[in-house]
Amino acid sequence: MKHLLSSSVFGLVLLLTISSCKKVEGPGGTSAIRGNVTGTKSDTVNLGEYEVIHVTAKKGTDIEHGDYWLLNGSSNGELYYIWYNNPTWISNGDPQLQGRTGIQVNFNYSDNNTTVAMNTADALIAVVLNDFTVELNQDILTLTSTSRGDLPDADNGNTSFNVDVANQGQADVFDPSSTISMADERVYLIYGDGENFNESMKTGAGGEFTFDGLNPGTYKVYALSVDPITGEKMPVYKTVEITDKGAITEAGTIEVMY
Repeated sequence: MKHLLSSSVFGLVLLLTISSCKKVEGPGGTSAIRGNVTGTKSDTVNLGEYEVIHVTAKKGTDIEHGDYWLLNGSSNGELYYIWYNNPTWISNGDPQLQGRTGIQVNFNYSDNNTTVAMNTADALIAVVLNDFTVELNQDILTLTSTSRGDLPDADNGNTSFNVDVANQGQADVFDPSSTISMADERVYLIYGDGENFNESMKTGAGGEFTFDGLNPGTYKVYALSVDPITGEKMPVYKTVEITDKGAITEAGTIEVMY
């Protein structure tokens, strides 16, 4: 009788052990997101330079209705032409250069070069602030690109303006030998359009991560990257769309600096 009771107790313990080890499906479903994190050491980044352009304006009598000069942006490769309109002319002076955004500057033949420069600055500021900051000193405009990198040179077009590249832009240079897989790095997951993370995990030895137990839908995955200038940590996001139940969706590589 004692032997039989011991066997029953052992069977019950074994059943409970098997049940407690069974993997419970996560709160979202059966799908998963996986990816990896790589890092570049911040002191191996050679920061580039911002392009700086000086434009010296001319007086109104040196400008013809429809004259233009050319400017090339940086944010989305935007191309501009800055053209001069004299309202006393009936004809449309816009040269309508294909593939470029026109910026109209009004002038009169009686305007001095400082007035022409001021009108040009006002017109530029209204359009190019995603690509350049604009400063004015007398008749000289200084345009500084908002991102580091080499731009196609600005050109004076058919004007008599002096358009000079005062500083050639250069892109940041990363030393590829310093890029490593980020082991034990915290990765965060945001459900849908949320702003705060819903769950997180640490990467494995090869920088890999997997979030499972998810439903189809849109997610954001991110890791924190160190800004090489300020030292602040900023998120690097990947947006991932799970379309099917049971799918494993690749987030790809999240590249951070450390």
